[in-house]
Amino acid sequence: MKRIFTGWCATAAVALVAAAIAGCFDGNSGEKSQVVARVNDAEITVSQLRTALFAKGEAQPTAAAAQQALDGLVNEQLLVDAALANKLDRDPTVVQAIEAARRQMLARAYLDRAVFPKQEISAAEQTAYYKAHPPLFAQRRVYQLSAFTVSTAALTADVVKELGLASSPDGVAAVLTGHHVAFEMQNLTRAAEQLPLEQLPQFAAAEIGDLVIQPAQAERSTLMLITGAQNAPLGFDSAQPIIQQYLMNVRNAEALDTHLKLARASASISNSDPALLVPTAAPLEPEPRESRLQHGAAVLN
Repeated sequence: MKRIFTGWCATAAVALVAAAIAGCFDGNSGEKSQVVARVNDAEITVSQLRTALFAKGEAQPTAAAAQQALDGLVNEQLLVDAALANKLDRDPTVVQAIEAARRQMLARAYLDRAVFPKQEISAAEQTAYYKAHPPLFAQRRVYQLSAFTVSTAALTADVVKELGLASSPDGVAAVLTGHHVAFEMQNLTRAAEQLPLEQLPQFAAAEIGDLVIQPAQAERSTLMLITGAQNAPLGFDSAQPIIQQYLMNVRNAEALDTHLKLARASASISNSDPALLVPTAAPLEPEPRESRLQHGAAVLN
């Protein structure tokens, strides 16, 4: 009968691994391949345990944390053994999922090693961004909003003109109801960074009772009525990690875009007829319009 080896030896090994990961050992390849547990015919190594601990954010793990991570790896191996015994590694759905994960991991590894810039975002860049966006930082506000979602086609010139005279949720609802415009309404609280960046100047200049119409999406528009606002400035020290991550994301996106343009230009790519990509399954039956859209009278009651 095959067994799982446990006991004081495994616990001692885990304690040593925790010490090694914390920096007591030099982490050479021999230590990384050291076996800390065996599950049937499979071995669990220091390297696997280290990866599991880092994935949980345990850069300086205790023996207890290492033992918990090891228990998780043992449980995982038991499930893997059962899956292999049931030949799930040959199941078409599982094979496709494994291949998809492999493709994603390879693409991510290439991006990290060969595409994304390695240099740090400079302090000067971060300071410049902070100063260039006062609504996000020095003049940051948190807004209370009444959001009305309507069909973009319903926002005729007459409707928009009357909405410009409304300064309360009831007033906006009355205008929409008067023009037989169906809508959904909800109250929201949004900090400046949760709003569209291109509209921040509008929100920053707006007063209580002003209405900001957001860009249409999928033939739907959202009317954001400002019902309250509180100043909540963010100092540079607090904003610095956010700015650094944002600038890094922008830089990485630009590097990826440039790389893919060059790669596409030199690659041989043939596409199928887009019509063949449309699913042939029957669409789901849509909900009745009345259940998805609240008429103004329903909101006011």
